Amino acid sequence: MRSFLMIILAGTFGTAAMGGALAQSADTRIASMPFGECLSIISEAAQEMGEEPIKLVNTSDVVTARIQASDGFVTVSCDRSASKITLTKSPVPEAAGMTAAR
Repeated sequence: MRSFLMIILAGTFGTAAMGGALAQSADTRIASMPFGECLSIISEAAQEMGEEPIKLVNTSDVVTARIQASDGFVTVSCDRSASKITLTKSPVPEAAGMTAAR
């Protein structure tokens, strides 16, 4: 079974590929996307996981939220002026004794 983090990253950027991915790394994806669509992704992912997103930044031009998953965290950043989305997956830091579970 694929992890939720990978599903979000693959699904979001599969559809955003039409707009063109700007950069990629193993844990981060950046793509062009309208601000409203990016905000919808935060809401949909949080609803899918049954978790309230934790807003790390919440201004009129930038929203960054972290969503907890069973296998780690996803941080979604929406930038209105650049019309881009940045998704970063982070595993649970086991060495710190932390878990993603409630």
